[in-house]
Amino acid sequence: MNEEIKKKDIYAPVVVFAYNRADKIVKCLESLEKNQEASQTELIIYSDAARNEKDQEAVRNTRKVLKDYKKKARFLSVSVIEAGYNKGLSASIIEGVTGVLSRYKKAIIIEDDLIVSENFLSFMNGALNFYRDNIKIGAISGYTYPLKELERYKNDVYVLRKGDCWGWATWADRWNGALWAEIDFRTYFADKGLRKKFENTENGWDLLMLLQSKGKISSWAIRWVLNLLKEDLWTIYPKSSYVTNTGFDGSGTHSSKSERNHFFTGLKKQGMPNFKNMRPDIELEKAAAIYPRKGFMRSVKYFFGRCYVRIYDLKRFMQG
Repeated sequence: MNEEIKKKDIYAPVVVFAYNRADKIVKCLESLEKNQEASQTELIIYSDAARNEKDQEAVRNTRKVLKDYKKKARFLSVSVIEAGYNKGLSASIIEGVTGVLSRYKKAIIIEDDLIVSENFLSFMNGALNFYRDNIKIGAISGYTYPLKELERYKNDVYVLRKGDCWGWATWADRWNGALWAEIDFRTYFADKGLRKKFENTENGWDLLMLLQSKGKISSWAIRWVLNLLKEDLWTIYPKSSYVTNTGFDGSGTHSSKSERNHFFTGLKKQGMPNFKNMRPDIELEKAAAIYPRKGFMRSVKYFFGRCYVRIYDLKRFMQG
């Protein structure tokens, strides 16, 4: 019993979310299995139900693949939780992570289009254990932008006042502290200081918040990142990425083919990094904030997005 408790304290459960991409979930799980810590790790898979008749066959196929995988998986345990109705990505993640963190102190979260390195679990568990008692750290990110500024960066990890969602982890107290209520959009759009800080963490967040308020997107991540900012909680990032995203083929919820080369990160074998308690790096924060709009087409898209937000603000001002 003591040995099992010790394992749970060292190794966080891995929570994976799947929908209708059987090929991607298999590759994701296969990459996870290459981690030495897999045999000591509990794997929890949430499978969402079909959104429409068109997706039913793909969802059935995905669930069959997961059932077959469970029989041969080399994880400590595997649980597959099938939703009885379509929740959508946002609700699936919020409910799933909340459920897991009601039973565990921490968790590592992955979506089906991610491929991780063979050192991913080592890094994530190491960071979760090292920063557990640092109340300034709200999350751990396994992915990092391929920033040129990192080529001359000397430390193995860095800190940003910005969260991420491509292979990440957190603790129960940080997640539950978000209280997962709906955002008060009126208060948000009236707070110029908060909006500026939010936009400065990653160019484009303010537009996404406007789209969220209009029901054009449904994102759990934007609420999570905003909560981290409001609570002044920071995120630990690795100098070299432990995650790459394969969802830039048009199959993802919030991804497109045009982003593939821009955000792709090659994976390489890495030793255990030297974790340190540090403050956010201002130079890297600036580089990470503007990275999503680097390049002519992304810059133009960002410009028109900001125009859309300004028009909304003008209308709101005129309406009093």
